Amino acid sequence: MESKRTIPFWVIITFMVLIIGGLVYLLLGSPRTDITTTVSAPAVRLDTTKKTLDDFSDGLRNPHEIQTFQLDETGAGVASQFIYYYDINGDGISDRITRSRHENGTSHFWDAYTVELAYNGGYRDITPENLRTVRGAECALVQVQFVFQPKFQIIKISRPWQESWNTPSVATRIIYEIKNNNMVVAAQNPMKSVCDVSELFVAE
Repeated sequence: MESKRTIPFWVIITFMVLIIGGLVYLLLGSPRTDITTTVSAPAVRLDTTKKTLDDFSDGLRNPHEIQTFQLDETGAGVASQFIYYYDINGDGISDRITRSRHENGTSHFWDAYTVELAYNGGYRDITPENLRTVRGAECALVQVQFVFQPKFQIIKISRPWQESWNTPSVATRIIYEIKNNNMVVAAQNPMKSVCDVSELFVAE
């Protein structure tokens, strides 16, 4: 008669300990994969800085010719001329815009502009009346900006003198366009009261 073999009790205990240990490892010891890590993108800083006298641009870039002149003993006179060639009336021929810097020996220099269309081998002056800037050390009373796209325009924003250079007054914007090969007023409207009219131009 065969005797039945019995599994020793300590083997059963060891086996159960191994199973329980494995379950505990699976439940607690394995790395968690359900944790979501959020990385914050850096905040976008919006540039709300107004266009000021120091960073104002008249829209004229890369001059084709530059001329400099000797000022008088007081530091006054025409200091320089920057000449630009653009086809501003769409006829395929380059026209001419000249910016002349005038100094008067103080901080109140000014720029004068001349706009000329190519005509019969020369140039014909179509400059709007009194197309010039008026600038003080801290505020500009008149600024001029040239726009070439989608069409050629000259924007002039000016305000009247009132008590002092830094006393704000109501500004006016005039937009000039070419019509029949002449510069004409396309729009004119009042704006707000400011010290420096440079603030009223749209950033490029």
